Amino acid sequence: MLKERRKKKWAEDYGIDWMDGMPLTIKHIRTFYDSDNLKEILDDLVQKKYLRLEHPKRKVNGVRKQDPTLPLGYNIVTGKMSFEVNKILDPKGQAPTLVAMDMQGLYVVDEKGIRNLSLREGLRLFGYPDDYKFDIAPDLGYDLLGNTVVVPVIAFVAERLLEAHYREVEVISDEVEIIRRAV
Repeated sequence: MLKERRKKKWAEDYGIDWMDGMPLTIKHIRTFYDSDNLKEILDDLVQKKYLRLEHPKRKVNGVRKQDPTLPLGYNIVTGKMSFEVNKILDPKGQAPTLVAMDMQGLYVVDEKGIRNLSLREGLRLFGYPDDYKFDIAPDLGYDLLGNTVVVPVIAFVAERLLEAHYREVEVISDEVEIIRRAV
């Protein structure tokens, strides 16, 4: 609730519609994180490319464009932090729901430390066999994987639905037979 009010308030401050990735001014950021050296912290993150300092965007002919008449703000969605590093996969656990934007931001732990999930490992997560040919550029491959479904899961769910359907048909057939005999 507070989050939604904050979103609306910030957009109203700019006189624009709320959008994900809206750059926030120091004044906005201080409403949820206040530090004596906040500007230095934010500018350091901009220098390291974790944030981008930019103007909010307005819709112009259906396209969002930066509006230089609005104050500069810090945008987390366009920097390195837009793909959080908190999606480290547990090799013995279940993988989270994966979407196209997540695929290149997934990490695994191995004997050498933390590394990106390989395209082959992504294919395995989605149920593709190791001999499946996927000769495609990694960026496009990750995007395609993030927009796919896990075929073995879909097959399992479909089988259960069909089993339930046929059980129901059998029950109905049995009931019809009982009624026929009674008549």
